[in-house]
Amino acid sequence: MVGENKITQTNYEVIVSQLKSELSTDCAISNKYGIILASNIDTFAKGKVIPQKILDLISKRNSIAEELKLKKINSFALESEEYNYLFTFSEELILISKLNLSVDLSKFMPNIRVFAQKLSQKEQMSAVNVFSEFDFSKDISKIETSLKEEKINKEKYSIIKDLIKYISNS
Repeated sequence: MVGENKITQTNYEVIVSQLKSELSTDCAISNKYGIILASNIDTFAKGKVIPQKILDLISKRNSIAEELKLKKINSFALESEEYNYLFTFSEELILISKLNLSVDLSKFMPNIRVFAQKLSQKEQMSAVNVFSEFDFSKDISKIETSLKEEKINKEKYSIIKDLIKYISNS
């Protein structure tokens, strides 16, 4: 509907803090391009970008799944000396979880996967729909004025052109 403004925006900071309190884990939420939207993980601070090598791996997940004869890859984990980093992805978002090594990934992953899917669905449904009426009358009047000025200038210069032609032919 023209003229209707419908803007809804997800507050990722609140979601990250809820995940911290409910799951006792640090998390970061990124868009599909790797830009961190909210985070309480220092390595993946808000506004930073997920390292390119990790983004490449995420973007190649479908071809990796084909290679391994899998339907789909929903997440992958990186184990470091101190933590596990779990990357869970949907079409629109990437959820990064920083977990202690003692956390059982087989119990944690299904919960976080469902959460990421629901968050992605919410994101898709709350897409920004902004429509506004545009007043073309000002632009049209500017164009008309410009055309009139151009026509007047063209007529002025045509007399000079005719005079130059007459003089050069003489």
